[in-house]
Amino acid sequence: MDERGGTGLALPAAPLEDAELRALTLEGMAALAAAMLRLGLENPSAPLRKPALATVNAAGGPAVRTVILRSVDLAARRLGLFTDVRSRKVAELRAEPRAELMFYDPACDMQLRLAGRVEIRVGDEAAWASAAPASRRAYLVTAPPGTPSPEPVSGLPADVAGIIPSIERMEEGRANFAYIEFSIAEADIVVLSRAGHRRARIRYEADGEHAEWLVP
Repeated sequence: MDERGGTGLALPAAPLEDAELRALTLEGMAALAAAMLRLGLENPSAPLRKPALATVNAAGGPAVRTVILRSVDLAARRLGLFTDVRSRKVAELRAEPRAELMFYDPACDMQLRLAGRVEIRVGDEAAWASAAPASRRAYLVTAPPGTPSPEPVSGLPADVAGIIPSIERMEEGRANFAYIEFSIAEADIVVLSRAGHRRARIRYEADGEHAEWLVP
């Protein structure tokens, strides 16, 4: 089986079939979920780098959008995301901190859903220091994300549009920067296969991990 990832947490390069599929254990499913997260963090071009974040909007309905995975702590079961503190998702998460993330990898045809709670930290020093210059520039946008505009706009001030400004100039956007820490309570992983799908759920509780098979 060809594998991707160089951390000891391997992800198949193609969908699992036949003997490889039949050999899957609950421990193996948990390892695949961990491998998906690790690959998403380490490979900027991987689809797993851009999961979908689902929240509850002000009307009580679903809201979903693509986010970028910024950090992974498998031991602590925590993930990190960056966002603009003025965005709707921040208001939604402050009102209801429960959320879900969904990852999908087309190469191995696997889906991972994570349920958990978030903590929002505005201007987080360590997260801001880890942000690339292009990421920091995004927080200089003059109006909150989602603000109506009469024409297509980047939202950036004219003096920084199309360039990476000085560190001092980008520092002005730090007040708009927030770090979302997502603590995983439950993982639901589906391995899609022509031979018959496999699905498992892992709950993370105070007394340890509890895994079970589910009907796909």
